Amino acid sequence: MNIKLISISFLLLFTTFTIRAYDNDVIKMIISFLIYNERPTSMLVPYLCWDPYQIKILVKSLCDEGIGTAYSFQYNRTEYHLQYSVIIADLDCPRTSKFMLMANQQGYFKSPYRWLLLSSNETNPILEDIEMSVDSDVVIARRINNERFIFTEAYKISEKSEIIYTKRLVWWNNDNTKANQETINKLPSKLNVISKALIPGNLLVNGKDSSKNIFLSNYGVIEDYRETKVLSARRNNLKRHTLTMANVITDSNETRKHMDDRLHLHQDSITKMSYGVVKVCFEMLNATEKLIFTHTWGYRDKNGKWQGIVDHLIKKEADLGTLTIFTQERMDAVDYIAMVGSTAVRFVFREPPLAYISNIFTLPFTGNVWLAILICVVGCAVFLYFTSKWEASMSMHPLQLDGSWADVLILIIGAVLQQGCTQEPRYAAGRCVTLILFVALTILYAAYSANIVVLLRAPSSSVRSLPDLLNSPLKLGASDFEYNRYFFKKLNDPIRKAIYDKKIAPKGKKPNYYTMEEGVEKVRKGLFAFHMELNPGYRLIQETYQEDEKCDLVEIDYINEIDPWVPGQKRSPFKDLFKINFLKIRESGLQMCLHRRLQVGKPKCSGQVATFSSVGIQDMGPAMLASLYGVLLAPAILALEITYKKLITAREMRKSLIEDQFINPYLD
Repeated sequence: MNIKLISISFLLLFTTFTIRAYDNDVIKMIISFLIYNERPTSMLVPYLCWDPYQIKILVKSLCDEGIGTAYSFQYNRTEYHLQYSVIIADLDCPRTSKFMLMANQQGYFKSPYRWLLLSSNETNPILEDIEMSVDSDVVIARRINNERFIFTEAYKISEKSEIIYTKRLVWWNNDNTKANQETINKLPSKLNVISKALIPGNLLVNGKDSSKNIFLSNYGVIEDYRETKVLSARRNNLKRHTLTMANVITDSNETRKHMDDRLHLHQDSITKMSYGVVKVCFEMLNATEKLIFTHTWGYRDKNGKWQGIVDHLIKKEADLGTLTIFTQERMDAVDYIAMVGSTAVRFVFREPPLAYISNIFTLPFTGNVWLAILICVVGCAVFLYFTSKWEASMSMHPLQLDGSWADVLILIIGAVLQQGCTQEPRYAAGRCVTLILFVALTILYAAYSANIVVLLRAPSSSVRSLPDLLNSPLKLGASDFEYNRYFFKKLNDPIRKAIYDKKIAPKGKKPNYYTMEEGVEKVRKGLFAFHMELNPGYRLIQETYQEDEKCDLVEIDYINEIDPWVPGQKRSPFKDLFKINFLKIRESGLQMCLHRRLQVGKPKCSGQVATFSSVGIQDMGPAMLASLYGVLLAPAILALEITYKKLITAREMRKSLIEDQFINPYLD
């Protein structure tokens, strides 16, 4: 763009034109205008039909004030620096119309470019063909008498609307003429010395009460008629100009009829929230609203073309759209204006019972406690073994330990399981050890049983991140909206890709996409995580769940994006107006008020509601599994015992036969 302006400049510079002559007042007026802004400024003079000597005087005077001058933009300068440049043109010069039309085609009359146009007429036909939008900064300087110049702003609300002229400044020379001296004498005495100063307040200027700012410098006096220096604040009346908003409808076409009447709040809540704030913004701008509707936020199709809101904004069919999540592709196509609402799309599920996540029968005690119990039991078993050996050597009784490891093992198992044993030690040493063992295990058993009762229905807090969700027994699903299908396929980091491939859309199976009602009902039944928009989802939960079912809801963010913003056209002339008014709406509390009327937060649990809940098979799974292993192991142990008995019997028979053979020869 800058290179094109360079070509335009040199094309017109070297074209034959009539040299115009200006007095020194024009040069002083230009310098006063530039230094009045009190910000870094440089001047661009691509086309002026002045006497070369006068141009040199202008350039030298600007240089003395630290203002640079050039014929074209530097091609490598960023757009940020463009706001500090002022392009000057003389409407009375030949071929200026052609230059301005060429500059208009390249977009040089749009923000952030600034123009100072010199004219001898109040109006000029060429301005009708220039696209001077609401955010453009075009000032026309015109001589109103021999001593004064008036600066007028010119802009259009739309390309085809009429030009709006507003009075901006009045400049006059501060030479010691009688009229000017009388005006200066009426200023406060401390400002009689000509210097750069801004003098606010009510001053008597030319005998009239004026609420203007007066600026004096070595180059003249400027009266500022602006209420504020903020350009967008002075142009916030669009005079009923039509502004269009594109709205997304995904739930029901009835939303068109209930955009702001708070009916069917669970349908298209984000659309209604966006419209509520945008409607207030349009009213603040005195604009006429127009609504169009689409079914999607905006994604590229197979041919690379945009759809939905983004397509309407690119084609300039809409000025704003429904709140939209940030993506890199969209940021290249549209501008994000402001965050006028907060919503989120997340996995929501009820905390699964602890028994479904881990073996609760090992959780009552820590690992160190289990180790201490094991050492205690083994120590008692060893002591009992030696005492039973000693007792067996002293005497035997049918109910006495026979000194074998088998009897000791039976006694230990009976003590651990609180079942007892028919055989027991007969003397004091063994009985003391047995008593200590039973008392210790009885206390541990009571503590263990109490913890098990609590853990049977305790919720698990182990699922708090995406890896936990992937490795959990929870089934996953998502609301059947286009943004879910888009983001699930787009996010390709290992964890998210594994979640999609294994739990959302497994190969060979139908993807788990459900309606909002179906997904919320599955969440209520448990062991199901549903990826949904929180606002309508929580509203449905609030209406359908029991109080105790609201107490264990958990959220996990999958997309991990910031709150959505309202999108607008790229480089829209109304962008600053929208931003400022959206900020006013937010700061005044209107935005929060609208949100509270439409938004539902996470359902709160009304205290711990005591409800009866039966213990299921899954809760008792480890215990039943241990019983099953015991049942399967019992026949094998029985077979071993039978085999062992037969071996002992056969060995005794063989031993008796050998003894008989050894004794019988002597008897014979």
